[in-house]
Amino acid sequence: MDEQKPTDDESWSTVGLMADPGVPRKVAVAIADGLSDDLTRELGGRWRVEVDQETLPLGPDGEIRLTEHAPRLLQQHEWDFVLYMTDLATHPDGYPVLYDVSGTTAAALVCVPMLGVIRVRARVRDLALRLVRSGVSDAGLGAPGTDRLPPAQRRTVVSRARLLGGMVLNNRPTRLVTAMSGVVAAAAGTGAFGIFYGSIASLAAALPPLRLLLISVLGVLTLVVWLIVRNGLWTRSDDELTPGNRRMDNAATLLTVGVGVGIIYLGLFVGMVLLAIVVMDAGYLTAQLERPVTALDYVHLAWLSSSLGAFAGALGSNFDDEDAVREATYSLRWHERRKLFDSYQDGEGDRGEQEEQKRIEREHDDSGGNGNGEEGGTGGSREVEDGRPKG
Repeated sequence: MDEQKPTDDESWSTVGLMADPGVPRKVAVAIADGLSDDLTRELGGRWRVEVDQETLPLGPDGEIRLTEHAPRLLQQHEWDFVLYMTDLATHPDGYPVLYDVSGTTAAALVCVPMLGVIRVRARVRDLALRLVRSGVSDAGLGAPGTDRLPPAQRRTVVSRARLLGGMVLNNRPTRLVTAMSGVVAAAAGTGAFGIFYGSIASLAAALPPLRLLLISVLGVLTLVVWLIVRNGLWTRSDDELTPGNRRMDNAATLLTVGVGVGIIYLGLFVGMVLLAIVVMDAGYLTAQLERPVTALDYVHLAWLSSSLGAFAGALGSNFDDEDAVREATYSLRWHERRKLFDSYQDGEGDRGEQEEQKRIEREHDDSGGNGNGEEGGTGGSREVEDGRPKG
């Protein structure tokens, strides 16, 4: 953690931790004190670890270029080593990268999602210790040496699965619940209607559990697909993201929205069970079913009502703000990268307008920019930015 520096600075070695907002920053704060103890125990001497709140910007390629900022950071903060933790995955050659030490300075970039969802802090702490230790030599602390590190690129199915889980964890799907108030309201209202409507109870009691499960899965999948399509969350094949990033981005989107909708569905189910117990009198339900009532009948009624609510949630999503849903679906840096590459799908009308704008710009550049074949002067061409990164 940030702390008062001792007066005898020459006898201390300092590691600076920086991180993207969200999970990476929480991890950085959590491991700082323990990492200091690890470094002292493993390498000897006296070590301190400082956490800085600065966030590095994305480059035109959507990556964090730590090597460009490292010299300034080391000098500005009087650090001996800087470690930046990000939730942005990179896929050079189609394979995800755990860390990057490609520069010539005492700096390293760590992709936190590559470490999965279990024991993330312990794994980041262990990797940070290895990265700093690999930079120690007789000449002092410098750039990490890859010969003493595990492979940076991970080529196994397990690594991809771990990355996918880490991306979903960093996206924090629980935030979708508050962003989709329209979905929740429509689902709750429709589910409550199912509780009050007597024939729904008869239908629920007649359906076997397997059929109820099929209906609930269909309802959840319908809502998930509609939310992705309606809010333009699916990355197009013509997007400027690399194929590896695009595939993982879409997979993480599907899982993130699926987990968020699953949380809403479970909450809705619990609410419907309570509502059924309060509203549906046992005597009335017995008359409807023409047999003695069991607790399972209340569960089946709440189950079917929740599934009906899931179908209705798709309609309620039309009242939710697209930008709010997009920001809640992704971590801050993933959202920033998607905006940089215009990865959010717009409606067909908006896509047509964008293509027409690009066509006009190309014709404008080809004609010299003034419509009469003359170049230069005040009628010269003017470059129109389309929001996409150049180069």
